[in-house]
Formats: sequence, structure tokens, C-alpha cells
Amino acid sequence: MSIEDAIDKACSAVGINPPKRRDYGRWLQTDTLSGKNGKGDGRVIINETHVTAHNWQTGENVTVGIGGDVEKRDRQKIAQQIQAAKRKQEADAARAAQIATSLVAASRVTGHPYLITKGFRDEKAMVVTVADVRRIGGDYLAPSSDSYSAVLVPVRIGDRVTSAQLIWEDGTKKFLFGGSTSGASHRVSSGIDTWLCEGYATAITVRTALHGMKVKPTVLCCFSASNIAAIAERLQGRGFIAGENDRPLPQFGGIGASEYYARKTALPFGKPETGSDFNDLYQQSGIFAVQRSLTCIMAGTLRGAA
Repeated sequence: MSIEDAIDKACSAVGINPPKRRDYGRWLQTDTLSGKNGKGDGRVIINETHVTAHNWQTGENVTVGIGGDVEKRDRQKIAQQIQAAKRKQEADAARAAQIATSLVAASRVTGHPYLITKGFRDEKAMVVTVADVRRIGGDYLAPSSDSYSAVLVPVRIGDRVTSAQLIWEDGTKKFLFGGSTSGASHRVSSGIDTWLCEGYATAITVRTALHGMKVKPTVLCCFSASNIAAIAERLQGRGFIAGENDRPLPQFGGIGASEYYARKTALPFGKPETGSDFNDLYQQSGIFAVQRSLTCIMAGTLRGAA
């Protein structure tokens, strides 16, 4: 596979535009496909043997291998560029972790308009004002539209806060630039069995549905389908995946990303019969419909709509 083909494939998989530059060993900035809210939120890095694309809005990260057309290039120069990029990446990750920790300290637990739009009028979450976001993290984190506050979802690897996701009133989502999200999650409840979900609204929907069935599970918001697969690798005990109805993609063999990555695990997987995720199903058909679907996943009989 050529470099150009690898770039196009990786960018398409995570929903970003290919970068205009072709430098090696450094993250190249580009835009996501979500319009003005995604300006500058895509990153691509080209190494000797692979291309990695990252979407800072969704947390999605995909790596695609490339062929031998790099062999004629100056490998020593490329290696030096890669090492410099790694040092910058480590510095960016440390800064993002510091910003996330400061945002957590500035937040307060309260209701939020986003939670109401998702059907949870009485739900409370960590909320941070737009003024504190700008003061602590910079203007790039604040949306261009009029907003007052965002739901703050800390991103943790173990007990360590490595990044954060901001969800604004209109549903716009953004991660901190440079923050470590691979293998990271946000826990919305603790229990015996573990349920892995992509989005925050899906996670609280699954928790609410299971609590209504007198089931007390651990529910993790994993932020992306690929991250669910990474977390599943080290999961102990029984686990389940509450997936999503993604659009089929050629690079995933004609299935959506959610099912593609779930198949890489040994966990029971299901997705909603209607809607893009289980929160959509909840809002369209009620909590009992969600409970029926989750019961089928636990029984191993639900894979979801084709």
C-alpha cells in the first residue's frame, strides 16, 4: 500500500480530512469531517512503516501499514524526526493531564442541559464553565457558538487522570489536545460484571437500565470503538459490550466500527435495534426497550440490526 493510500484509509476510518503536508515523524494538523466544530481537531503522523490518524473530537485512533516505498528515503533523518515527535508527544500528554486535573478541580457536580436532552433531567455530572475552560485550557477548547458550561468527563488510565472530554450544551464534544486516551475510560458505576460503552450518554443509559433491573454493574465509558477493544484485553471477570449502529465502512469489511472492534474481543456484543446507540433507543422506545436488548446481550442472543 502506498503512503497516499494509507493516509486516505486511516483518515477515512476516523472521520478526518487528509493533511496537506507530508512531513515524517510529526503530528500534522487537519480538520475533522464534522464542519466548523472540527476545525483543527484531526491529527496524522507518518512513520517509516505506518500512518496513524487521530480524531480529537471522538478519540478514535487508527493505524494503517504502508509498503516499501519509504525504503529509498533517508531513514536516519526519519528516525530523528520520529524521536523528536515522541518527545513532543510526551510533553503534550503531560500538559493535557495537568489541564484535565485543573478542570476537575474547577468543576462542580450539578445538572446540565446536555443531560436533559439525553433524557436524564435529574442526572448530575461534573460541570465546568466556559470561563474556566478558557482560563485553564485556552480558547481552542471553547465552542464558537454561545455556550455557558460543559459536562466534564475525566479520562483515566487506572487512577491517573490523563485527559478529559468536554460536552457542551449542543452536544459538541472535544478532547484535550495531546491527552492520552488509549486504554483509558471513565467509570459511571461500579459493580461485579463490566459493561463497555463508547459514549457518555450511552454509558449512563446502560447504567440506568441495568439498575432498573436490580443489576449493579461496572459501566465504563470508553470513548471509541477501538478503545473498547483495548480495554477488553485486560478486563478481568465477565464483561459485555453495548455497541452502536455505525454506518458500514469498506475498511471494516462492510460492517461498522463498533462491531468490527467488538469482534476482536471475546465479549458478548449487541447494538440497538433502532437508533445509532442505546440512548437513541431509550429516547425513541423507552427504558424497557433498552432493558430487553441488554438482557439479550447477557444471554448472548443479540447482535443488533444488520
